[in-house]
Amino acid sequence: MAARPRIRKRAHFPPNLHEPRPGYFTWRDPRDGKTHVLGRIPAAEAIHEAHEANLVVARGAPARTLAERVEKPAETIADLIKKMPTEGIKHNTVVARAGYDRVISGAIGHIECRALTTKDVAEMLEVVKDKGTMAYAEKLRTRINAICCKGMALGWMEKNPAAVTEKIKRRVIRRRLTLAEFNAILAKAPEVADWLPNAMLLALVSGQDRSTVARWERSFVKGDVAVLQRSKTEVRIAIPTAIRMDAIGMSLADVIMRCKATGVVSKFLIHHVRSAGGARRGDPVRLSTISNAFAEAREKAGILGADVPTFHEIRSLCKRLYMEQGGIDTKALLGHMTDAIADLYANSRGLEPIKVRIGGA
Repeated sequence: MAARPRIRKRAHFPPNLHEPRPGYFTWRDPRDGKTHVLGRIPAAEAIHEAHEANLVVARGAPARTLAERVEKPAETIADLIKKMPTEGIKHNTVVARAGYDRVISGAIGHIECRALTTKDVAEMLEVVKDKGTMAYAEKLRTRINAICCKGMALGWMEKNPAAVTEKIKRRVIRRRLTLAEFNAILAKAPEVADWLPNAMLLALVSGQDRSTVARWERSFVKGDVAVLQRSKTEVRIAIPTAIRMDAIGMSLADVIMRCKATGVVSKFLIHHVRSAGGARRGDPVRLSTISNAFAEAREKAGILGADVPTFHEIRSLCKRLYMEQGGIDTKALLGHMTDAIADLYANSRGLEPIKVRIGGA
């Protein structure tokens, strides 16, 4: 059967270029029959694109634009995300980053790495900020910045468009915990859980975070020193059990002795004294259970509001009390590796005035 005669006005078209609708062009790859859309562009531009693509097919010549797509598809942001490392990273961190990656892929994952602009990143962040989730937007910006750095390291990107986006400013809502509030909550703690007073005192005197307190084993105390490893940063800390907080009149040794005096055999200092639900006597206390129990005791103490301090604020209170007391290396005690983080915990967020000392006092 004879081929259909070519339309006169398309007689000058190079092979494989088609115009299915007036002014709308496509190019069919003769190797696999796949059709590439050029769209509504001038006929001269479509002819030029088709000639270059045909060269790639015929001779493997260097290509660009459509020819690039024919020879080798460009890497996208979604492809780059798949290259981000996960080995040696804590499970919870991997899970959190996967959540950010899903948001990024949904917003800009289809964009080619070299074509990503600061405007693309900024628009993605603005959508999140408009929802009022400033903390999440800040973490999302950190993640896309790391992804772009990886793209530069792989040679997929020539610059980092995320680095010059506006830094996200967010107001800290949670206020600091005062010693008076701590004592009020401590007084109500036994009504909530037998182990809660011990957990609060251990956190206050040692300066450790919730996860470290919850997994503090008896075996960590060797002689007159408690050797701990923070689960979040894996920093190892050796704390003399003689360390004493004058504000409550207790040393770390006193608190540890109190934790051991529950009459329950357990390898953990903070443990369930009674069996309840799925927890048995001697079992360690779950992190969420600590937070919920502290919140309940806080409410019983009449401390209410949208900015109420959480269990984690005991850590800042510890630092501020020891700084007032003097003679304690609070940066080492809290396991902070930088002065910036140490100063963050020392900041009372306007709760207390800056005290002026004179005469070396």
